[in-house]
Amino acid sequence: MRPIVLKAGDSLIPFIRVKEVRLDGLEEHVVTIICHDGDQYRAEGTDAIDAIMVLKPSAFEGRRLRWPRNAWVFHNLVGHPGMQLLAWAGLKRAAVAFHDWTTPRPR
Repeated sequence: MRPIVLKAGDSLIPFIRVKEVRLDGLEEHVVTIICHDGDQYRAEGTDAIDAIMVLKPSAFEGRRLRWPRNAWVFHNLVGHPGMQLLAWAGLKRAAVAFHDWTTPRPR
């Protein structure tokens, strides 16, 4: 199920308003979301990754973004459980920050 909005910084953009997404800065985890009325939003970091995962996950394939072998092991084994523990402790912002900190960066 697709979400009804995309997030770019502090803005929530209704999915139906999105005309196109520019991927020029994808390697730096930055995309530009352009709406039908001409409004433009800059999504960075996890917001950019989430937007692309919703709109066109195949944009990550090929040579565009590459990770070293087993780069996701630490994130999956430590980042996700750590995030859950922090969330249970009521530290939701710290949980998201910890999750994002363990996310590997492409080379």
